[in-house]
Amino acid sequence: MVRRDLAASLIGVLVGLALSWLVLATSQASQGSNSTDPVTWGPQAPTPAAQSTVFGVVALMWSAGCNGGEQIALDPGRYEMGTCTMGGDEVTVAVFAPEAQSGWVHSMRELGAFVVEGDRWAVASLNTAAPAEFAAAVPD
Repeated sequence: MVRRDLAASLIGVLVGLALSWLVLATSQASQGSNSTDPVTWGPQAPTPAAQSTVFGVVALMWSAGCNGGEQIALDPGRYEMGTCTMGGDEVTVAVFAPEAQSGWVHSMRELGAFVVEGDRWAVASLNTAAPAEFAAAVPD
């Protein structure tokens, strides 16, 4: 009889902990989804839980509707770069830590690319229309 009471108590505690965790996780998720903060693009410093998580350039390309986007280079916490197709033209997209953007933009312009800059991101192409089309499609 004591074992059954102990087992029932243990199960009750485990169920209570699981429900408490579920309520806490649900409330935190709903608080994040109601955020009215503007989107800030750019690489985030790596964390122990997400050392290899791609953040920034792939999400930016996807949100702008750029086709076939893939990451081609990164320096974690500093920049991420990728390529995709916008309006039939290939574009190079990059997201940056604040201090890294100007050097990349300068280099791309020296190579003859047309560059459009945003807040911690830039897009470059040899075609003038593609970067402007990409920039117009990026959500606020």
